Amino acid sequence: MTDYQPGVCNIGPAEQRKRSALGALASLATLLVVLAVLATDISRFVLLVTVVSLFVVAEGFLQAQTGFCPRFASTGVYDVSDDGTERRQVTDADDHATDRRRARRFHLQSAGLAIVGTGVVVAVGVLVP
Repeated sequence: MTDYQPGVCNIGPAEQRKRSALGALASLATLLVVLAVLATDISRFVLLVTVVSLFVVAEGFLQAQTGFCPRFASTGVYDVSDDGTERRQVTDADDHATDRRRARRFHLQSAGLAIVGTGVVVAVGVLVP
């Protein structure tokens, strides 16, 4: 079992696997949107909607990699158990504040990755005949 570390780690292996699965599903959704747009006469700028799925991709895979969940941080809980069944409340106000600050940075990082990824998707979509 991993230990809870404010602003660093608030989810364990079971929760990390859930985040990986979410990232994989969002990747598939992104791919399906891209393929649908490229296979039809829909405006290529519809590819801008991939910013949403790419945000979920970034959030899911970053959470799995780092062991940190912004939603848990915002609500003041953690679960670093191996099986994901030991959700606990963050009782220290400073720890909760540290988690919330990290959650905000985490969302900004995911948004930045999603925007860059969307730019690449749109650029490729516009260039592909």
